[in-house]
Amino acid sequence: MIKLQPRLWVGVGLSVLAGGAALADTAQWHQDGAIAMQVAQAAEGGEGGEGGEGGEGGISAADAAKDPVAFIAALDVTAAHYHAGLAAYKADRHQAAGEMFAHPISEIYVDLEPVFTAQGAKPFQDEMSKASELALGNAPVAEVEKAAKAVLTALDATAAKAPKSSDSAKAVQAKLLAGMIERAARQYRSASASTEFEPYLDGYGFAITAKVRSEALVKAGVPLPADVTAAIDLLLKAYPTALRPATLPVALDALAGQTAKAQLALSRVR
Repeated sequence: MIKLQPRLWVGVGLSVLAGGAALADTAQWHQDGAIAMQVAQAAEGGEGGEGGEGGEGGISAADAAKDPVAFIAALDVTAAHYHAGLAAYKADRHQAAGEMFAHPISEIYVDLEPVFTAQGAKPFQDEMSKASELALGNAPVAEVEKAAKAVLTALDATAAKAPKSSDSAKAVQAKLLAGMIERAARQYRSASASTEFEPYLDGYGFAITAKVRSEALVKAGVPLPADVTAAIDLLLKAYPTALRPATLPVALDALAGQTAKAQLALSRVR
């Protein structure tokens, strides 16, 4: 299993890391080592790097240590990569999926792991690395799905350890949803300015995560305001599948306007 030290990667054979035993098959060693290196490269940004206008912008370990919104938002951005990566894998975009799974390791996790563990959460870097390794190694879909879901489960468990604040649970959920809607909309603008696949796939993950977060808000006892429902519906229309359509289907101004309305509605939740 690949282990990260902050900002440091070592590409070595996975079998050596797993058990330390001598390898009987040299060819397999090279194959596994190549996958390990691919995971390292993907986590450092892959071919196109991370970000765009959405990306991991605004993730702060200092804020996450004291603010439940910042703490869970980091987990939500990570979850977005796993929702997007799994959908990409099922659409036969294996390299893109492996990179999606790897990016938040170096972009988010290595900086925030001390914050997570200080709150009593269990480390889950191994689960993240395994998902990326399986995807880059063209594992069966069922194995990749199981690995991705293990990460999503770990994210949920970590979210439950978020620091407390004076905000109500409803207000926290509303702020998280507003942030994810905005992130997805900003990423759509970034995707519209590029023909590359990754910015769109990032945004797809943010849109799916916004939908998941909206369901959490309802569970917290807040019926979704009409403007919020409309914003999520528009995001799902903007990102219809994990595969980028030839023409992006939603006008930028329409999405920006509906996003602003949704944020205003969510700002009123107390």
